[in-house]
This record gives sequence, structure tokens and C-alpha cells, in this order.
Amino acid sequence: MRDLVVEAKNIKNGIMLKLKGELMFVDAQEFMLKTPERVKGKGKNVVLDMDDLRFIDSSGLGSMLYVSQACKMQDQTMYIVRANDKVAKSLKTIKKVGTFELHDPVVE
Repeated sequence: MRDLVVEAKNIKNGIMLKLKGELMFVDAQEFMLKTPERVKGKGKNVVLDMDDLRFIDSSGLGSMLYVSQACKMQDQTMYIVRANDKVAKSLKTIKKVGTFELHDPVVE
């Protein structure tokens, strides 16, 4: 991925993916297609730590919806934590159609 780095860490009952950089059109499709496979079988909780995610565009938001639905179909719950104000504001616009939970504290 060009503008996005994703680091994985096993946590109790799941996996945490730390997103760094920007989730935009150029990386959204790859993120959307690889993430469900990456978290499959890694536990019930999928935590996306967005502390280092600087920006997300509409394609990135669409990929979040896709990943949250894919996790749900895998009997997993997707949590988004530590998003900055700008990213959190964007995520809140799709919250009603998404199947993810937006939190401030990290779920471990």
C-alpha cells in the first residue's frame, strides 16, 4: 500500500491492526480486500487503532464499511479506537450504516 501502513498485533480474544498514514482511494481497495482475510480466525475482536491515521477519504470510508460487514459475516466485531477528531467525524457520518463500534479507549 502506498499511503497506508497496517501493523498487526495479537490481543486477548482478537487482533489489533494499527493504521498509519492515510486511507484514501489509492489504498482503499487493497485494504478492503486484504483485511478480512488477515483477521479471519484471529479471534472475536478486530480492533483498528487509528491513532496514527491522519486522514480518511470517501473511498477509505467505503472500505471501512466493507471490512466491518466482512468481520460481521465472520462472527467478529470490529472496534475503531483512538481516531483523531477529523477521522472520527468522518467515521460518525457512516456509523448508522456500518457494523462497527467507535471507541476512545483501546479494547484489549
